[in-house]
Amino acid sequence: MLDKKTIIFSLVSFALFMDMMVYGLIIPVVPSYSLSLGADELIIGIIFGAYSAALLIAGIPFGFLADRIGRRPLLISGMLLLALSTAIFGLASDINILIIARIVQGISAAATWTAGLALLADTFDRSERGQKLGLAMSMNVLGALTGPVIGGLIFDNLGYTPTFLIPSVMAAVAGVLFFAIPHESRKNPSFSPFEILRRPNDKALLLVLAAISIAGAATFGIIEPYMPVYFYEKFSATPTVIGLMFGLMAFLSMIAQPLAGKIYDRRGGGMMIPAGMMLTAAIITASTLMPSILLTGCIFSLLGVTTAIALMPMLPLISDLYGGNEKDNSYGLIYGAYNTLFSIGLAAGPFIGGISISFLGFPHTLYGFSLVLVIAGVIGSIYFKKPKMKKTGQ
Repeated sequence: MLDKKTIIFSLVSFALFMDMMVYGLIIPVVPSYSLSLGADELIIGIIFGAYSAALLIAGIPFGFLADRIGRRPLLISGMLLLALSTAIFGLASDINILIIARIVQGISAAATWTAGLALLADTFDRSERGQKLGLAMSMNVLGALTGPVIGGLIFDNLGYTPTFLIPSVMAAVAGVLFFAIPHESRKNPSFSPFEILRRPNDKALLLVLAAISIAGAATFGIIEPYMPVYFYEKFSATPTVIGLMFGLMAFLSMIAQPLAGKIYDRRGGGMMIPAGMMLTAAIITASTLMPSILLTGCIFSLLGVTTAIALMPMLPLISDLYGGNEKDNSYGLIYGAYNTLFSIGLAAGPFIGGISISFLGFPHTLYGFSLVLVIAGVIGSIYFKKPKMKKTGQ
């Protein structure tokens, strides 16, 4: 008989997996289908960007809701909205419907991520919270890895519509399964994170955490769209080779994230974050200096480890610092704000990177961005002096 903690962890992990699996499933299928409906590159960009925009707008409001009405209603809603958006993708015969489906998908992600991370923080105390959050994030990476493969296989064998209707049913089942979790009654959080804005020292630390979150997300925002082009132009790398390089990076991230969380639980993770930022800067720079595609791939894949070191400890750290007490906490708002900051970085990375590349070229753009990561790491190390900081307000 599974205990309550195991059930909650399994359901939240599956929800995060489903969210990213559907996100990845769209990549090999929707662009070509959009072209068949008359879309151009700009419209395809709008379709894909609608997800980030919806996630950005909905993150904090859903955080407030998660703290006031509970985690379960949002998780159920998030999965059912994911089922709805995926079904809309499968049945869409118009560009505008595809954009609406992508917006609904972004809203569902905001609900799922905000309430899911908050529920894990509720369920596991500080002695194991980091490792459990890390394991859940590994399931997220697994979804991102398998989504394009699953999407391509179903599309090639069954066609466009079944590619989306099958995962839609899976998401709906996940939403129903969340009814198995008892609904918790919640009071208004005993500690408001906005109190920190009235404390100069806490405000500075919050700004540092926000900057690191945005910079960490921008790493993926720059690497994912532009690094494959660089590999192709410099080494004539095929899509298969490029896919293997990104796949190895994701695989290493799956391993590193729970390990980073476990280290946070045992030793504290404040200094892991700036160290990870500076190591990420070193790996990005080294990836442009290798003479062969083999060496470049080996170095590049280590980003899966360094970004896990930089970003994974952020999840338990912000709940420890700003969540309030364990019973009437503000974890929903905290993770809603984190998702919003991460979305800003993901959206800004390709935009800023594209402008910089047009003027400086890709390698120099990466050197400049690496310098930003180093500066963020140095500033972070000044504020993360203690191995494990106490909650704000205690």
